[in-house]
Amino acid sequence: MQPSPTNVPRRSFRECGASADRRFLRLAAILAFAGLAGILTAASAVPTPTSSPPASPSPNFTLTAPGFSPTDAVALTGTKDADSGVSVLPLTPGDQPVCTIPEDSKTTWGCTIALPNGRAISVTAQQLTSGAITGEDTATLDVLGAPSIDGAPGFVTSGLVSGLGFAGATVVAGVAGAPAGGCTAIASTTGYWSCALTVGSGSWVIVARQSQAGLGGGASSSPSGSLPVTVDRDAPASPTITSPRAGSRAPDRTVTYRGMGEAAGAVDVYVHNVPVCSARVSGTIWACTAAAPAAGKHPVVAIQRDQAGNFSAPSAPISVFFGPKPGAAVPPVAPTTTDPPAGTPPPSDSPTSPAPEPTPPVPPASGSSNWGTPTSFGSELPTLAETIGRGNWLLAPLLALAFILLVALPLRMLATALRGRVRRPSIRLTGRNRPGLVDRDDTTALNPILAGAIPLAVAAAFVVFSGGVDDEVRYLRLTVAVCLGLGLLNVIGVAVTTRLARRWQGVAGRLRTRPMLVLAAAVAALLSRATGIEPVVVTGVVIGIAFARGLPARPRAIVNLVEVGGVTVLAIAAWLANGALGAVQGFWPSLLHETLATIALAGLGSAMTLILPLATLPGRVILEWSPPVWLASVAVVTTLAAAVFLGGRGADFPVVGSIVVAVAFAALSLAVWAWLRFVEPVALRQPSA
Repeated sequence: MQPSPTNVPRRSFRECGASADRRFLRLAAILAFAGLAGILTAASAVPTPTSSPPASPSPNFTLTAPGFSPTDAVALTGTKDADSGVSVLPLTPGDQPVCTIPEDSKTTWGCTIALPNGRAISVTAQQLTSGAITGEDTATLDVLGAPSIDGAPGFVTSGLVSGLGFAGATVVAGVAGAPAGGCTAIASTTGYWSCALTVGSGSWVIVARQSQAGLGGGASSSPSGSLPVTVDRDAPASPTITSPRAGSRAPDRTVTYRGMGEAAGAVDVYVHNVPVCSARVSGTIWACTAAAPAAGKHPVVAIQRDQAGNFSAPSAPISVFFGPKPGAAVPPVAPTTTDPPAGTPPPSDSPTSPAPEPTPPVPPASGSSNWGTPTSFGSELPTLAETIGRGNWLLAPLLALAFILLVALPLRMLATALRGRVRRPSIRLTGRNRPGLVDRDDTTALNPILAGAIPLAVAAAFVVFSGGVDDEVRYLRLTVAVCLGLGLLNVIGVAVTTRLARRWQGVAGRLRTRPMLVLAAAVAALLSRATGIEPVVVTGVVIGIAFARGLPARPRAIVNLVEVGGVTVLAIAAWLANGALGAVQGFWPSLLHETLATIALAGLGSAMTLILPLATLPGRVILEWSPPVWLASVAVVTTLAAAVFLGGRGADFPVVGSIVVAVAFAALSLAVWAWLRFVEPVALRQPSA
């Protein structure tokens, strides 16, 4: 049967509508996917504005630099477009350009920039037109500038010259007029170099050059500036001793040696071939004071060192009687124990000219058995009578006032200004998360034995070093005495006194090693050794008390005040006992003298350090609790310390130099504080350009 419109089954309206909807949705989905794909394709084909290349660079812009520059000042040249400027980029990104040329009508440019020594240094210059970069070029070069030479013009040397150069470079120091008199050295990793000229005595002019195979093919740098020097290879004449005179008697416990020598030189005095004191020659006069040796007749000689470091021959030995005149005749010292210095006649002979050999007297072969010979450590400690006679107690309060105004208060001001800007590392060798006490920023939690032994040994080494040592066994005795003195100072002056004070106040706390105090011991010893101050200014307290957290300021301040007072009282007691002991000879008396001197010197130096209002030192706690108490404490401590450190007869403490340094420190502290307090906040509030 043929289908007809009348016999074909018809779908309902609901079925037809559903089928049409599905077809419509499929078509819409296909069109949407195709449209999204087209959009993504078009977007990827169109470059973004931020990644578009700049305008075509100008072919006229160039940068020309030498392949090797023998100076640190490098001349750059090149060409550019008219009405454009040039900017030479810094080596460190973010810094200011090292050279800027404003826009002008010229088509060439040039400027000189400073570059560090080095290989393959890349320099980039850009052409700027109306603020836009229209050209760029880069050049690579090696740079090796001239080395430097240490010393002021005309300085005196025995031939040794030194300076700074490029690490690993070969430095050649040449002498004008004497091509064979120069010398060569290799600069160390820090750049330091030194070598000895081979010219004779006289005035010379030296220059230095340097080279390195990896820079410029081994080409030499430009010469340094010419430096006139005076080479002195001649030994100075032997000094003379004018006091005490040969055959005279020195009855006092201290003896002042005087004489004549070469201007600007230094004289060392030896008794029985043992150095007892040194002095600078002022004009032609020198003088130094030392403790008297054991009573009896002793030979005394002197040698001189000139500015260049040359030694004279020993002076003619003189025999001096030391100690008060006894009722009976003093037996002469056996000649086997009083060997005269090398190159000099024996004491019993009449004074004659010294042997021509320019060698200083050296300790005798029995230096390995001089356990009982005194050292010079503590010999400049004055007695109470000497401090009164020299007027030390009149000057000491003024120095104490200067210490407060120029050191202590500026130091507190500087520390307050830098608070939060400088982080001090927390030194903790055992544990990381254990609950800490206050003062954790500069304390350690070591084994009690190590916490005491290690810093004490370090501080003792610095104290011994401050006065100088020699290869003699008596310095082993000195080391034992220093360790003993520092041990008593820390145990009695700190541990015992703070324990009693804590019981009195009913507070808890523990002893801790203070790295800051160990650092103070190192700095004080190095400064004393470098400046030659006598008596030496040293410190020796290396422990302190750390309190439980949340403890009020008053009990902490009282305990710290007792600590400072205990150290000061112990030091003054040792100083008075040392003065009453007088001159010593022999192992045990010398050991006692050096122990007392250690307690006195290190105790007073430590008290001045502890009273500073810095970090977690006792002075900081005392100041926060009661400024008047702190002022009174620092005034008393520094007055006592100044009266002792000013020394006795023959002492020459650098009062003026110390004041100058203190004024400079105070000015620097005030400047830093003013900048951080007033200038920096204003600069931070201003919007950046």
